[in-house]
Amino acid sequence: MLHRLTLKGRSYEELRQLAAERRTLATSEEGHLRALLLNEAALLDFYAELRAWMERTPPSEGGAQFAAATLAPSGAFDLSPLLGTLGRRMGLSIADQQALLSIVHVRNVVKDEMIIEEGAGPVPLLLLCSGVARATRTLEDGGQQIVALCLPGDPLNPGDFILGRSGISISTFSPALVLSVSAAELLPILEQRPAIVRGLWRETAWRASVQREWLIWLGRKPAEARLAHLLCEIACRSVSSRRETDDVEFPLTQRELGDVLGLSTVHVNRVLQQLRNSKLVDFSRGRLVIRDRAGLYQAAEFDPAYLEIPAGEGNG
Repeated sequence: MLHRLTLKGRSYEELRQLAAERRTLATSEEGHLRALLLNEAALLDFYAELRAWMERTPPSEGGAQFAAATLAPSGAFDLSPLLGTLGRRMGLSIADQQALLSIVHVRNVVKDEMIIEEGAGPVPLLLLCSGVARATRTLEDGGQQIVALCLPGDPLNPGDFILGRSGISISTFSPALVLSVSAAELLPILEQRPAIVRGLWRETAWRASVQREWLIWLGRKPAEARLAHLLCEIACRSVSSRRETDDVEFPLTQRELGDVLGLSTVHVNRVLQQLRNSKLVDFSRGRLVIRDRAGLYQAAEFDPAYLEIPAGEGNG
């Protein structure tokens, strides 16, 4: 199994071959062993893509054109959402990105698994590489309020990492790959690379901008506009390599949408039908398909400016 493998020094091709072997073995197994083999294959794919990216990306290189060229995945695992966040949103240079990613530990997470609990500390820095996660606060009566959605490429807890204590619980809506960096490993690098500290603060400020917008549309907009606004935000944040997309992963159920929006499941179903009947959106097998982007923006009174962030050091 993976814990018996030595990954150090293995090439991209060797790691991909090991991943393929585990998938082949999984076809003849069942239950826990099958899941374990598939889990190992996913982790090996990630390490292979990370190894390939580092080998083909000299740390001294910079500039937006070069950074964009490195986003194209070379194999089975797509690093572009994560690299896009590190470079464009956090403003990290290629060298800073490589320094950070060189010390990550990878965790394959199943649907509805708890990644970190509210009140935990000290906390590692967590980066969502694939899948969709939620941040929640627990109320006195035991109920939970979803306070944020996290998409591929998102740091899950930049502010809590800086403060040293988790103010939220983070769990998954779908199977996910999470990168973890312990404080003990990251703090020495932060002293040598202060740009990573600035990047964490940039990401924290960006998250605050998103949360401010959530307060406005949750508190002041009717149900149809609330749901339309959430769909617009998810579509915009799911952009990969700066290309607009009208077909994105959407694993949330109607009940979970209700938890985000403060609506009953029946009310969510009614509003979804209204948006479908207006030919604005459609849902199919865990994916959101936007039929009329301009019309959806209008229904939501959506202005994507709050999701934009000035170019940083990593963009040249």
